[in-house]
Amino acid sequence: MGVRGLQGFVGSSCPHICTVVSFKELAEQHRSKCPGSTPTVVVDAMCCLRYWYTPDSWVCGGQWKEYFSVLRNFVRVFTAAGIQLVFFFDGMVERHKRDVWVKRRLRNSREVARIFHHIKSHREQPGRNMFFIPSGLAIFTRFALKALGQETLCSLQEADYEVAAYGLQHHCLGILGEDTDYLVYDTCPYFSISELCLDSLSTTMLCREKLCESLGLRLADLPLLACLLGTDVVPEGLFETFRYQCLSAYTSARENCGRNGSVILAVADHISKVLRLHQGEKKLEEMLPLGPNKALFYKGMTSYLLPGQTSPWISQKAKVIAPLDSQGASESSDPEPKPDVPVGSNPESEQDVLCTDLESKQESPMCADPESRQEDPTSMEPELKQQVALVSDPEILEVARARHVQAESYLVYNIMANGEIECSNTLEDALDQALPSQAFAYRPVRQRVYSLLLAGGHAFWFSTGSLHY
Repeated sequence: MGVRGLQGFVGSSCPHICTVVSFKELAEQHRSKCPGSTPTVVVDAMCCLRYWYTPDSWVCGGQWKEYFSVLRNFVRVFTAAGIQLVFFFDGMVERHKRDVWVKRRLRNSREVARIFHHIKSHREQPGRNMFFIPSGLAIFTRFALKALGQETLCSLQEADYEVAAYGLQHHCLGILGEDTDYLVYDTCPYFSISELCLDSLSTTMLCREKLCESLGLRLADLPLLACLLGTDVVPEGLFETFRYQCLSAYTSARENCGRNGSVILAVADHISKVLRLHQGEKKLEEMLPLGPNKALFYKGMTSYLLPGQTSPWISQKAKVIAPLDSQGASESSDPEPKPDVPVGSNPESEQDVLCTDLESKQESPMCADPESRQEDPTSMEPELKQQVALVSDPEILEVARARHVQAESYLVYNIMANGEIECSNTLEDALDQALPSQAFAYRPVRQRVYSLLLAGGHAFWFSTGSLHY
């Protein structure tokens, strides 16, 4: 997740963009400006799982009472300060991000293998330095938060896009998470979950305006910078030569910046002094080495534009470029092989996006009360793509969709809409041949579920990265 190298750059070269803030003070300021309005923080829940799950004995999962107590205390502290929380969870994997998703599953598989090697070698579980989120934790967390009376939503497309769009539309105090994409989106303030001190209800706010000031950029330039550095949509290798050229021509390197930081500064300098100079005279594709990856690049750029937003770097012609197919244009520049064995069945990394309509918001931007909103998130149509449903009855599909968004069920809508689901890693020893992988052990159960949901009229598929079972 996020922009390649940006997190390290912010920490080492731009620490001044990080400011310690108090949620209590921010909430008071909100209430004084907007009497009767409830201050709201939108939470990227997937970024918070490591913060919430603190038990030392984590390999076998469990410690449910302890974990539930942590969630209850988290909610209680914000509620006591008069702050409303809205939690977002990933719901699907976008097809053009499938290759990146597969790479992460492969990396996770290597981490799991290290964990079991440690257990076998030392006859004890490893410490938190090798922590891996227990299987199913994200799903259990959704229902725990709902049991605590919290608004809990599941995404239909890219979750961080939904979080950013929700925060902007509903004029939230900010976004609580850990993803540098929130520095790129032009949305409400971004707060770090890793720096959160629950006792004082303080954390670090990362200011995108200060980031732009340090880089000599405008807010509208950040999506361009992100795509030139590399994102989940635009592979890092796509502009490697271009970044090297920028670095070679850059003459204002800062001390103690490091190579990654120097690259970011050089690309930002090129945007402000070269690309912007010719903007309007030349098309962006004439100034950048896009080649056959033009559609991929513009898809990456538009993925940062929230509903109602435009970019000076994207022409109307670029906006109508045909959508990428399921493989996208990244295959030629992202050669890492896909897995040839299932990687497990813990659906905790599914991603996709619910787009919202800014124009339907009638309240004052400063004083909009999330409690008074009229929009129904279950009725908002995805902006980036329309799914071809495998269930012909629109009423059934709409009910499944609504329950998916409200986190009242899981995977059902994915199967009905796409005929497949993506499953993440579980904590199981791939080298232990005595027991079959749970992905295979539970295949008959999944097939029965698919048969029931699809009324036996369609083939059922089980997707693990690039494989379908």
